Amino acid sequence: MSRDNQREFQSAHMAKPDEGTILGHPPGLFLLFLVEMWERFSYYGMRGLLVLYLIAATDAAFNPGRGWAKSDASTLYGWYTGLAYLFPIFGGIIADKLIGTHRSMVIGGLLIAIGHVVLGVSGLGSLAESQLGMSVFVAGLAIIVLGTGHFKPSVSVMVGQLYKQGDPRRDGAFTIFYMGINLGAFLCAFVCGTLGEKVGWHWGFGAAAVGMVAGLLLYMALRPKYLADIGLPPDGRGASAPLFVVANLCLGALFGVAYHYGLLEAFQGLLTPWAVLTLAIVILGLVVWFVAIQEPDDRGPTASIFLFMAFNVFFWMAFEQAGSSINVFTEQNTNRNLLGMEVPATWFQSVNAGLIFLLAPFFAGLWTKLGKRGLDPSQPMKIALGLIFLGVGYLFMVWAGMTVAGGAKASMLLIVFTYFWHTVGELCLSPTGLSYVTKVAPKRFVSLLMGVWLVSSFVANLAGGLIAAKVEAIERGEIKLPWNFGGQADYFFLFVVTSIGVGVAVALATPQLKKLIQGRDQNDPSPSAGH
Repeated sequence: MSRDNQREFQSAHMAKPDEGTILGHPPGLFLLFLVEMWERFSYYGMRGLLVLYLIAATDAAFNPGRGWAKSDASTLYGWYTGLAYLFPIFGGIIADKLIGTHRSMVIGGLLIAIGHVVLGVSGLGSLAESQLGMSVFVAGLAIIVLGTGHFKPSVSVMVGQLYKQGDPRRDGAFTIFYMGINLGAFLCAFVCGTLGEKVGWHWGFGAAAVGMVAGLLLYMALRPKYLADIGLPPDGRGASAPLFVVANLCLGALFGVAYHYGLLEAFQGLLTPWAVLTLAIVILGLVVWFVAIQEPDDRGPTASIFLFMAFNVFFWMAFEQAGSSINVFTEQNTNRNLLGMEVPATWFQSVNAGLIFLLAPFFAGLWTKLGKRGLDPSQPMKIALGLIFLGVGYLFMVWAGMTVAGGAKASMLLIVFTYFWHTVGELCLSPTGLSYVTKVAPKRFVSLLMGVWLVSSFVANLAGGLIAAKVEAIERGEIKLPWNFGGQADYFFLFVVTSIGVGVAVALATPQLKKLIQGRDQNDPSPSAGH
């Protein structure tokens, strides 16, 4: 879960908690921990159910879905997860300039809860089968994404605002906060996933609303005591906050209307390969120009940021198959029988978060010990290791794909081994992110480059969904790849090649990349937060 808290924030003041501390930290930290836990509970609960619901047969005797093709479901998944990382850019600007982080976070949580209620409503009566019901569902997704845009940057800012600049407890606070992210991600599959698969899809979608509302009520009740003036808007502004709730609900409804009348599909049709290539060339030109206009001492570090962004895209593009292609493979092609019961496919979505709890302390200690001996890998080498371990994980998916191509169900242990190595890769790569940007970027462009970095997460999630849309075409042989293992093994081997290939290239280029950085990444913190 390594991207949820990549943003580094500065604060000029410290909260004045009512009294005492908990584990040496203000009680307000743990209040924010609980609110964030419920928000991530809703996001990852939705992430695990979305594709499975869309591809479930409409005529199923139990728990019918929408009967979508895997390609269409994966495409929607890519847009949903991608936009969830794009809209926080705008939400952060609104919070900073207009309404403050407190109001923005409340707005975000309220919108997320409403969005999940809308998803639940879309499954009532005739809506569960009609085009109108699907349009309502898309509107609910849009409201959740817009709410995430308000919530995601604001709650992290408030954690930073609890501490004065330079407070040594700050890194520890984000580590505790990070555990809230993973706790929510771990628990959601057992609640939302079980309800969705075993009771009804829309029970799973709606369940997250209960948790989000509970988190908000707890926050509003305890905030005056434990968070004081944290998160108030600049110059006392913020009276317009209710208007943002109405505006976002209207915007979400417009997304639903656009889907209903085919406008979103028409927009999707504009993204032809030539259009994407042209856009890529334009972006590359802008990057070269932006690096060139920097001061001579800043050009190398600035170039390194854009290179690391590209590596970031490769990593998360492959990692995010967890909610799409790997999730579908687990549900359809894996023997999930354990002690006489069938393990719900969505439960495997919690493996990564559970492993984070187990492995993160080990990695934090490992980097510290290596650092004391002068052996701590550099930033580029950690990126290389992360990509290589990610590729190693996909070798188990290739094995699983070959098993299915041979006419048998794959062992669910192969799925667990895949997630294990993906988590190891994540823990190697997670020190990268916006904390790195704040250290090496030219001071006058820090905010701009932080926003651009978030765009790379949007690109990675969207690209991951669009690539997952090609699973069936590759499996049927309509898209030819240079290798032929059979079935979906060919698709998963694509990520072995790209991840390990890019990782090895980064490792070989590490000496040159270290020269670009010019030592500005010293004292890089341990992993600060999750995806």
